[in-house]
Amino acid sequence: MTLLGVNLSFGQSKKLTTIVEQIAKINEVQEEHVGIAGAESENYKNFKQLKEIATTEELVQLTDNKNATVACYASWALADNIYPDLKNIFQKFVLQDRQVGTFSGCIKSQDNISSELYHRYWNNVNTSKRPTDKILLELDSIVIFSKNPYWLLLNRAMENRVYVEPYKKQISILAFEQGQREAIFYLCNWHKAEYADKIKTALVKYLNETEFKNTGTTDYYKTVDELFKFNDPEIRKAIIAKMKKDRHWEMEKERFKYLLSDNYIYNIDSE
Repeated sequence: MTLLGVNLSFGQSKKLTTIVEQIAKINEVQEEHVGIAGAESENYKNFKQLKEIATTEELVQLTDNKNATVACYASWALADNIYPDLKNIFQKFVLQDRQVGTFSGCIKSQDNISSELYHRYWNNVNTSKRPTDKILLELDSIVIFSKNPYWLLLNRAMENRVYVEPYKKQISILAFEQGQREAIFYLCNWHKAEYADKIKTALVKYLNETEFKNTGTTDYYKTVDELFKFNDPEIRKAIIAKMKKDRHWEMEKERFKYLLSDNYIYNIDSE
């Protein structure tokens, strides 16, 4: 290597080190535009420089950085570059379960870097291509077969495609042995006839054990709606008992009233 080449290499390495230090100092995974004014964030500027000058090998190494923000941004760059072994980075993140501060729009939060990596790639894939995208299927496979999948990632995986064996068997384990609601609803959509009795039991258990103030009115509505479809008098009693006790449905009272009236219930408290 010529002296000029050595100097260029050293200069690039020094610049990369500086960028990594700046990312770690801000220590927040920021989207491109943040805050009320939607200004371009400083750390996203750093991320763009990181993606521009770091080699693939350097980005892979940086996913092991002790600073989770640096590791996350390095994985974003790999996702943007359609790195073929992205599944290995994702698997590592899932096992490590590290969290990072995030800033998107006006919202600040704490998120798993596995989720950040997944959604960076997921958002880069056209909706019509998600069912057949090879890398996305690899990521979804890791989610489905992981020990305790994060609900949002499992929900994404369930929405991306219809699965065949051995995925279907694993999804049934998630639904009926672990009580994962995303897996239960997936089976409701695609395999209800095959698993009808087990789905009914799982949904009644989920209804009875869930504090819907913690999961939201959409989840409450979806659970009740699916249970009404069984047209079972005992399930009807269970729904009424739950709704008398757990009044979170009143946050969207009119919506639930339509659902109840469709099932010939006009006053939940008089039933």
